[in-house]
Amino acid sequence: MSPRTRVAAAVLTLLATATTARADSQTVVGKAVNRQVSAGELEDRLTRIPPFQLQSLGNSPDAVRRFLLDRVLLRDALMEQGARDAKLDQEPGTRERIDRVLRSALLDELRRETLSKSPVSDEEVKAYYDRNPEKFNAPARISVWRILVPTREKAVEVLAAAKKDLTMKTWTQLAREQSIDKATNMRGGNLGFVAPDGSTPEAAVKVSPVLYQAASRVADTELVAEPVKEGENWAVVWRRQSMREVTRTMEQEKVSIQQMLTHAKAEERAKDLIATLRKDHLREYAPELVEQIEVTSLGEVQPVRRPGSLPPARSRAAAPPSPRETPGGLR
Repeated sequence: MSPRTRVAAAVLTLLATATTARADSQTVVGKAVNRQVSAGELEDRLTRIPPFQLQSLGNSPDAVRRFLLDRVLLRDALMEQGARDAKLDQEPGTRERIDRVLRSALLDELRRETLSKSPVSDEEVKAYYDRNPEKFNAPARISVWRILVPTREKAVEVLAAAKKDLTMKTWTQLAREQSIDKATNMRGGNLGFVAPDGSTPEAAVKVSPVLYQAASRVADTELVAEPVKEGENWAVVWRRQSMREVTRTMEQEKVSIQQMLTHAKAEERAKDLIATLRKDHLREYAPELVEQIEVTSLGEVQPVRRPGSLPPARSRAAAPPSPRETPGGLR
């Protein structure tokens, strides 16, 4: 049977059986050689189309079903069969895309099984919430910029200069020239958001809590009126902005915690599955061969060059033309 005849036969079969597809999801409403279209597949596709789009497919339920069957499912089935006839499924690029879909389908199945067989309990949610209070609660924080100097006299001098022209440019220049804190002076003394205990977003940067206390007595964008004693040194403090205290209850975070723990369980099951598949199906493993592939500092992938060979981008420049005799001399 020629491909054209097979297509015509498939069309007739689908149209002839479309009106009989009702409750039985396994009822075959069409067949294109090795590809069957069931009533369940038709129903599933119908449920995934928004109602306003369904209205544009026909003026009656039967017309909508026939349109979807003929113009969508039939077309997809025949295109799939045509691709197999052309052996496109054997091409490396197509094979990789098919494999990618299969990998995703397997992971999706693992997640569904995890939800059904090992759902996250309320006790697990509470245990995670109690173990990680820093993820759901944060104290009030203030963005503090400070210039640290060795004496109060110098701090008074710097504070006066800042008050005269409280701009980012002037402050940054003062910090770079006057601050003895070499970890922050080149960024204008920016400490980030400081918590009441003196901690900052950078684990390596922690300051005295007196800075937070001093900044808390002024409004955002204001300078602290007097120098602040910080250890043996003195600080000029600029409060830039602030963040309110954040407190999220377990009920507020329950859904996100369940999703996160479900994902973690699915990942653990995926690791176990990979270990089993590796044991059952891995036949050859030669990691040393990847040394023949080079990844450059720019992220470019290329074969490793033999010693003494030039990079691919470089080529030997053409030799300049030899001088030749002309009426005006050598040219």
